[in-house]
Amino acid sequence: MKGGIAELLNFKQKRKDMNQFIKVPVSEKLAYCFGDPALTLMYTMTSTLLIYFYTNVVGISAGAVGMIMLISRIFDGFSDVAMGAIIDRTHSKYGKARIWILRLTLPYAIAAILLFTMPPMGDMGKIVYAFVTYNIMNTVVYTAISQPFHALGSLMTRDRRDRDTISNIRMMLSITASMIITAFTLPLINYVASVTGQEQLSWILVTAAYAIISVFVLLNTYMTCTERVQAAPQSKKEDIPFWTSFKITFTNRYFLIALGLMITYTAYQVIIGTDLTYYCQYVLGDANLVMPLSSAEKVCTIIGIALLPKLLPKYGKRNLICFGCAMGIVGQLLFLLNITSVPLGVVSCIIRGFGIAPFYGVQYSLPGDAIEYGHWKHGVRVEGLMFSSMSMGQKAGSGFTQAIMGGILSLAAFDGMKATAAEQTPQAIATIETFYLYVPIALWAIMFLIAACYKLDKTYDKMMEELLARGHKQDN
Repeated sequence: MKGGIAELLNFKQKRKDMNQFIKVPVSEKLAYCFGDPALTLMYTMTSTLLIYFYTNVVGISAGAVGMIMLISRIFDGFSDVAMGAIIDRTHSKYGKARIWILRLTLPYAIAAILLFTMPPMGDMGKIVYAFVTYNIMNTVVYTAISQPFHALGSLMTRDRRDRDTISNIRMMLSITASMIITAFTLPLINYVASVTGQEQLSWILVTAAYAIISVFVLLNTYMTCTERVQAAPQSKKEDIPFWTSFKITFTNRYFLIALGLMITYTAYQVIIGTDLTYYCQYVLGDANLVMPLSSAEKVCTIIGIALLPKLLPKYGKRNLICFGCAMGIVGQLLFLLNITSVPLGVVSCIIRGFGIAPFYGVQYSLPGDAIEYGHWKHGVRVEGLMFSSMSMGQKAGSGFTQAIMGGILSLAAFDGMKATAAEQTPQAIATIETFYLYVPIALWAIMFLIAACYKLDKTYDKMMEELLARGHKQDN
């Protein structure tokens, strides 16, 4: 068949409504939004559980893990920008973003399985294998499939309210997947290990199951979602020079605000997600507490996101994000009253969960707004580079945070193979407490200051009216 698999799976695109300001059908919204959990499965595994796997399962030192993360981010930054440029220069019959989701679905699953398949080898061999597979997964494959997915959300419609709705649904599903992975993966792996008698094999089997699910979900995203937003007719096949795209992207104030929020939130997410396991095991004395604490925060985030469609039109993104940051600070300070109280810890997580909901729910509609702002100001749309730069910031925030955490834990003589607080050094326990209790307060404050600079809520509708007027003049 001409077009091969891409054409075979393209049957749902026949007779689709191509109006750029369409209210996207519910079935298409869900097909897109469920794609995020398919990517979140592996992102959560690599941003939180992977460090635990390296330090506590295969015995790689925390310092070595930190260096792997740090060095890898150098390559990762280049791959993000490169993939963004590739998307902006893709003129496929199957879209500039959709086609890459199809092409990378199977490699994504294979790379995920390889990540947790540690062969029996010496300490240096483990470090080399971890470095190579981590970069295959994150630098190459995850970048190449996540960038088109993020860009696709802004290409389905230019209706801001509908984009916000898509972002809200997407984030609710994403955080649900993250909650499931964080709370249930370790118990599931332990159960599989008890059945098979092999801990390493249990990580491979669970990861393979996640990967297979992801393949089918992402294939449905490709088949169902439609790219309606097109470049202007006269420039449809023209490629914007890279440095022009770069300048347009990094002089866009609302892109910079979205990027700053993304980097800071990612650092918060990595610290809470990674250190929670250590905090529960070594400070609270029970690693199984990860599940109730993590679930309390994420369930409240889901509830908060569900309320956003009612709240956003009335209060705007800036006010809601700032209010959420203030709630996050209150939640952190509350836990300081008794840092070993599990009930107080749950209450703190509940408050934090509601606090992060406003940003979490709109994090991928913010760059969509920035794209429209850049189009209004410069007359061109730069989806690929803008979303790839957002991802670069997200992964840079994740990688540098992981590297810093690994380095500081190593300096504190933390040893992941030691099971109790009594076996760890006092410095290691103090470091774990600092990361979980105090660092998030500073991150919440930074997010508050960045969000306060966002002023697009009041001018967005007028800006879009001007863009539409320009479009009508060009058509005439």
